[in-house]
Amino acid sequence: MHIQPNRLVSYALPDYRQLKKTLGFSEDTYLNFTELTSKYGYKSEEHTVSTEDGYLLTVFRLLPKCNQRQRFPVILAHGIYDSSDAWILTGPQTGLGYILATKCYDVWAANLRGNVYSRKHIRLDPDKDPEYWEFSFDEIGRFDLPAIIDYVLGITAQSKTYYIGHSQGSTDFFVMGSLRPEYNDKIRLSILLAPVAWMKNLKSVIPKIIARQTKNIKDFLYTVGFRELFAKQQLIHAISEILCQYFPQEVCGTALALTTGYVRGSITSKNLAVVIGHLLVGVSVKTLAHFGQLIVSQKFQRFDEGKEINIKTYGTVTPPQYNVSLITSPIVLVCAENDWVSSLRDINILQSRLPNVVEKYIVPEPTWSHNNHLWGVNATEYVFDKILNYFDKFDT
Repeated sequence: MHIQPNRLVSYALPDYRQLKKTLGFSEDTYLNFTELTSKYGYKSEEHTVSTEDGYLLTVFRLLPKCNQRQRFPVILAHGIYDSSDAWILTGPQTGLGYILATKCYDVWAANLRGNVYSRKHIRLDPDKDPEYWEFSFDEIGRFDLPAIIDYVLGITAQSKTYYIGHSQGSTDFFVMGSLRPEYNDKIRLSILLAPVAWMKNLKSVIPKIIARQTKNIKDFLYTVGFRELFAKQQLIHAISEILCQYFPQEVCGTALALTTGYVRGSITSKNLAVVIGHLLVGVSVKTLAHFGQLIVSQKFQRFDEGKEINIKTYGTVTPPQYNVSLITSPIVLVCAENDWVSSLRDINILQSRLPNVVEKYIVPEPTWSHNNHLWGVNATEYVFDKILNYFDKFDT
């Protein structure tokens, strides 16, 4: 069957929650954000944030567990293929969202456009309108983060917020700080885990190979009707969820090892099974193409639309680079020696261009990798305690 260009492929798989219960899945694999927080005795709220370009974002608020003096709020921004769930998946003892709420912080876990919680727009339907998916991390940095920051500061009546971003959550922050530098005044401190900007020294072989065909792959996917990939309602999510229940280290651990440098056992099998149930929850093809362009160009630059559209959009034949030297708010970079996505050499390039790096902290564990910052066996000791110590310093 021939599929017309710009027509979206329709796909939707049911949740099959009852079947998962029958098969003995870990309950936390399929519970959503508010169900998880309720299960573990934390109060949460669901908020809808509107962006300048019409996207409707779901942001979950995890209320503080105590009534001490009001602290600065904390915004948490997830990585690629991910959602707000990333910050609470490992449970109340080791989930950063819970730890922050227990320490009296007002926690706001963002869901950026296109993921399972934020597939909404004031007029576009993500299942019918291809235009909905015409965004990359550029639009997320320009529109989503500013809207969320303004909303959080408005609700909390605070002048500044903390920001924690993981992986693409850091990329989005660098875009915002470069293109909308006025938001530097609203950030008390940002802590960026496995930061991604320059990808010149990417160690992961698979993305490097795929990146060489970025334009051809994007054009092909658009032609056959795919603007969204790795979505929760797609078959790939269901297969991953099932396999990781029964073979978490063997299947999903191996997949992470091949792409991020993950070392088997550095995330427990239980947590890995739960995590994969919440990963692969939607990303635009254009976002993946934008990262592919960064790998090939070896520059941190805006999306290359081709000569004619570049001239019309940017006023230049080639896309301009993001000027991260405009990011004047204080930053802590949290890095890992064995991170195949966010290499130390690329972070050195980034650090040399940022004017206000408080610290580049390398986790003192040689096997630490890209996702260990969130779910690693010793994440509390190596990362979360570091975050809390910095917040204590900047709270005054």
